[in-house]
Amino acid sequence: MILSVNLSGPLPAPYRILHGFENTTQELKHLLSPQRAPERFLQLAQENLDTLVTEMDELLTRATKVTADGEQTRQDAERTNDRAKSLGQFVKGILQAAEAANEDAIKLNETLRTQDKTLEKSLPELQSEAERMVIEMRNRELSRQEKIAQDELK
Repeated sequence: MILSVNLSGPLPAPYRILHGFENTTQELKHLLSPQRAPERFLQLAQENLDTLVTEMDELLTRATKVTADGEQTRQDAERTNDRAKSLGQFVKGILQAAEAANEDAIKLNETLRTQDKTLEKSLPELQSEAERMVIEMRNRELSRQEKIAQDELK
């Protein structure tokens, strides 16, 4: 096409056509560059695929660990819940026993009150009174009563 154009005459050179040829040449150079070769694209795709497979394996490994940790946590939570339930039952039993002991203490206090309905005695007072009664029983002369009991037995 260039050879058919007469450039020796006074006509200006066809810059528009030459510019189009240059643009087309640049585009073809770009399309035929080694970076755009199909082999290069296949190589990049294979590398990306290998990276993806490696990352998926790592993700699967992490997911497996997380699942195992979750299962262990669930088992620990169930064990803790069971222990809390048994502890609750134990505390209820202690509470019931304490209430029963309190009721028994109230009944005992009512039994130990004096005739004039004074306040209940403290434990040291009760102990000293019991010791006094034991001493009084030891001081009494029971030999005569023992002799009468022996006679009755015979």
